Amino acid sequence: MPVQRATAASIVKLSPAGVAAAQKDASSPKQNLASLIGNNAGADTPGGRLRGLGAAMLGQLKGGEANVSESVQLPAPGQSSTPYGPGEVAAAPSLHGTGDDRITLGITTAGGVKVSLALDSRDGGLAVQMSSSGELSEDEQGALAGLAGAFQAAIDGMAQQPPKLDLAGLTQFDPSVLASVDLRATVRQGADPADTHTLEFHADSAQRSVNLSGPSGKFALSVDTGKLGNLGSEAQQARAMGSYLKQFDQAAARGRADPALMAMFKDAFTGMHSHADPAPDAAGFAQAGKLSLSAQDQSALTGLADFTASLSQSPGSVNPMRPAEQDSFEYQVAQSTSISGRNSAERAISQQQNSSLKASYHTPAVPGMPLKLDYTPESQNYSFHEINDAASSAVELGYREGRLVKAKLNQSSTQSARVLQYVLGKVVSDTLTPAKHSLQRDLLATLAPYQSGDGARTDSQRSDQRQQSLANLGEAVLLQAYPETRGDQ
Repeated sequence: MPVQRATAASIVKLSPAGVAAAQKDASSPKQNLASLIGNNAGADTPGGRLRGLGAAMLGQLKGGEANVSESVQLPAPGQSSTPYGPGEVAAAPSLHGTGDDRITLGITTAGGVKVSLALDSRDGGLAVQMSSSGELSEDEQGALAGLAGAFQAAIDGMAQQPPKLDLAGLTQFDPSVLASVDLRATVRQGADPADTHTLEFHADSAQRSVNLSGPSGKFALSVDTGKLGNLGSEAQQARAMGSYLKQFDQAAARGRADPALMAMFKDAFTGMHSHADPAPDAAGFAQAGKLSLSAQDQSALTGLADFTASLSQSPGSVNPMRPAEQDSFEYQVAQSTSISGRNSAERAISQQQNSSLKASYHTPAVPGMPLKLDYTPESQNYSFHEINDAASSAVELGYREGRLVKAKLNQSSTQSARVLQYVLGKVVSDTLTPAKHSLQRDLLATLAPYQSGDGARTDSQRSDQRQQSLANLGEAVLLQAYPETRGDQ
């Protein structure tokens, strides 16, 4: 039998024969969606149940179908499809909004129309809903349908085990047609309700944000895309992105972060910065509000949009003899840019980057041996590590009457590693290893234009040398939490 449309007070229970019939009836987008629901309902994983549904729902908008409500629940093995016979509609709680796995997508068009989608899944059941607050234009229908693949990629990523954040596609929309995109996902990874990941994502023309929480911890990331004049070239952004991702790996290794949680954080960081392009003016300068930034200004900045990010791993007490010694990992990183002045000839530019890491963890007394801590003295042979690191990088530029008069770079980093070594539960050593690095650099000579009269080089050679100098500066201003590893980059 074809999949039937259920009301909020009813649910359709399909027999296996009914599912097979539904799969054959797929001659239109609406029927194709019904076929997918019937086909997926019996899958035993969230990924199997949700496969293709998000893309199919958004794809229907291309044909003008904006209102959908379908709910399917398969009978338990050995039971008839309903108490009244196969294929009949039985009074039952609605699955809408009550699934173990819940995905919602809200999109607001530039014209103010709100489109809402919801997918609910649990063992043997699926429900989908889509509605629009008004009529959609052809451009709006096309823009919404254009997000079908990105929406499905985000769903498929969250349904993986462990989850993977694939959100970059949801940032790629025309702000003149769509005003904002909001995604919320709650996906249970196993039978235990505690093994659930929750995601919140938002994107509009000024800001992008993502928040994720799960059994291993949580993180939050916000990116300011409203200041497009701050952004550098694609190559400059890629260089800064690579530097940050490497430092995330360094922090994770130093503080023993959960690999899956850090991988999702890196996915989010990359995705939230993707598809962001600078807005040049007619003369090729980057527009920053009412002011314009020159190429030399851009070379002293990271090229990335401003952001704030924090990651916190769920703490754990692995030693019952000392519950206060917790395994933990807390990481924060941010960038903030300020551009001010009466006009471009009197402009002032500053950019601040910061990071901090606080972590603690246990290791066995003998490397490679298992760590088994209990209430016996013989188990209390181990080391407890405490990490406390911080880093900053600050650039300041100042112009007077169109001439660069101030250009400074200040960088610093501190690392602290404390190790408490226990033998039979007693401290036998307490070692603190500090490290500190700092750099102060005047950038005037690097940023100032070359003077004429240098007969040793042609104009072309001087121009090439200046471009190389600016490129080298672009790498030098990047945050360096662990400068001793800089040569490996």
